[in-house]
Amino acid sequence: MALIPNPKESRKQINAWAAKATRNLITQVFINPEDDDNDDTVHVIANNAIYFKGEWRNPFKKENTVDREFHRLDGSSVEVPFLQSWSYQCIACHSGFKVLKLPYELMNESNWKLYDSLPRFSMCVFLLDGKKGLRDIMEKIASSLPAFLHDHLPKEYVPIGQFRLPKFKLSFEREIQDDLIHLGLELPFDKKKANMGDLLHEEDTRRMRVNRVIHKAVIEMNEEGSEAAAVTVESDDDMGYSMFDDYPPPPKPVNFVADHPFAFFIIQETSGAVVFAGHVLDPSEEV
Repeated sequence: MALIPNPKESRKQINAWAAKATRNLITQVFINPEDDDNDDTVHVIANNAIYFKGEWRNPFKKENTVDREFHRLDGSSVEVPFLQSWSYQCIACHSGFKVLKLPYELMNESNWKLYDSLPRFSMCVFLLDGKKGLRDIMEKIASSLPAFLHDHLPKEYVPIGQFRLPKFKLSFEREIQDDLIHLGLELPFDKKKANMGDLLHEEDTRRMRVNRVIHKAVIEMNEEGSEAAAVTVESDDDMGYSMFDDYPPPPKPVNFVADHPFAFFIIQETSGAVVFAGHVLDPSEEV
């Protein structure tokens, strides 16, 4: 956390700090400079930044990426690039929706002494069978995190029929002071009770409060991975099923075609923590 005085002169410094911390994914925190240039602003606090970049355990082949239609909530459609795969994928089928889990490559995977202690990250995609109902399932997930999310994650790999997942890059910016107040954090924003003096220079005795809290996030997903551990079974050989009744029939292939709005989560599987969360309504727009 950095406390930067002279707010009118600090914008470039804060934006440079954000760009460095996020590897240039976020290069500008203040969109409307005139909103911050007022006589009441005394200090600007650059609080924290998080950066995540993961490569898929099994990257998608760029030559298989194909343009197909994505259906928006309003009934219109747009043509966007879709990742494709014909290998086994980790998918769970539930009533009304499917869940896909794409594991990221482990760091230092060759060091077997550290293997069990390495954090495991995955992107999980919640895809409704129909084109409506995303808001309902998002509310259900949010109201019971992390239980609902983890109770519905897939645990095994299944053969694939059709598999298409759109590439996307999303950005989000919002003033979140009202959300924090709604969650119970009221004191820093109270004009009469707030006193942020502990953050200020000793000679500055003015009584101050927090006026604005800005949150910005960016995530990009493509063939190599995403910039926000299980083993994939992939083989073109015979799967070893007998022509007789000695073995059960092969599992039925599962289709996972994300051609309509879906929710996604990047999770740390060891702790169950949700690192990033969002939903894709239109992968053709960076919104």
